[in-house]
Amino acid sequence: MVHPIPSALPTWQTSRYVVATMPVEIDISNAYDIRAQLFHLLDEGGAGAAPLIVDLTDTRFCDSTAVSALLNARTRATALGRRLYAVVNPRGSVRRIFDITALPVLIQTFDDLGSAIALAVVTALDETNDDGGDGSHEGDDAPRPPAGTHDDA
Repeated sequence: MVHPIPSALPTWQTSRYVVATMPVEIDISNAYDIRAQLFHLLDEGGAGAAPLIVDLTDTRFCDSTAVSALLNARTRATALGRRLYAVVNPRGSVRRIFDITALPVLIQTFDDLGSAIALAVVTALDETNDDGGDGSHEGDDAPRPPAGTHDDA
């Protein structure tokens, strides 16, 4: 089941992943708050918890403070034994900044949210099997956006 998380960032989670949706612009005016919120989401889950997917699909501008916030979040995730994924529109200035700064070398980057969620779910299932779990999972954790964000037809 998808659960919203109280945060200034639109954020939702299942037992297998957490998604934090970034604003249209990330710059010095909000990057430090975003970093603090990403740290909170990472710390809240603790060591080895579900991956944090940073969704920058709708982000149209980011500066060096945004890059720094993402790198700091990646460092925190690594220290906690968690994964940090980024979703970036394949066309646009944010993708160019990612490519120029080599962020995809440090943060696994996807062109769409569905691909990031799919990897998070598969990885969680693999880890369940590796930990001696039965490998079963409830349908509640199927990758899907939170209620009310898409047509539920």
